Amino acid sequence: MSSYWLDSDVLVWAKDNVAPLGYTEYAGFWTLIERNIANGAIKITKRNFKEITEGRKGDDELAKWLKLQLTKWPTVRVSPSKSVQEFAAKIGEYVYTESRFYARHRARFSSGADAWLIAQAAIDNGTVVTREESAPMSHEPKIPDLCKHFDVKIITLTDLMKTLGTTKK
Repeated sequence: MSSYWLDSDVLVWAKDNVAPLGYTEYAGFWTLIERNIANGAIKITKRNFKEITEGRKGDDELAKWLKLQLTKWPTVRVSPSKSVQEFAAKIGEYVYTESRFYARHRARFSSGADAWLIAQAAIDNGTVVTREESAPMSHEPKIPDLCKHFDVKIITLTDLMKTLGTTKK
């Protein structure tokens, strides 16, 4: 089974913009996510989990929902193995030695979850799911460009929904 590693922005954006939690009309989206957490297809790195549950203002609905998923499916939050740590270090080294990235962006990158997300997907032979767009000339490291550099599969939330959802009749 393929594994899909969610960037924090995917769930935050969905909750804030297209599928607010607690509304019957949007329950299908969250049911699809929950079903695929339960079957092990959707996973979240420990750092991305922390960004959502601790990095947002207060204990918002998404943080509560994600913590509930953890109580039902403890395998949704994945701690980095030694090989993931080594791969994340390799990504960090690339970001710090690539001259086009500005120092302030390197510093922000090093404290975030992106390297861990990409490394986890790489080691797991999984796929990164993000809303970020490629910007190869950017002075800030972008997930799609790092995935391309390190040969890690990447898709959008829409692609994920089409892959995991039921087929249209």
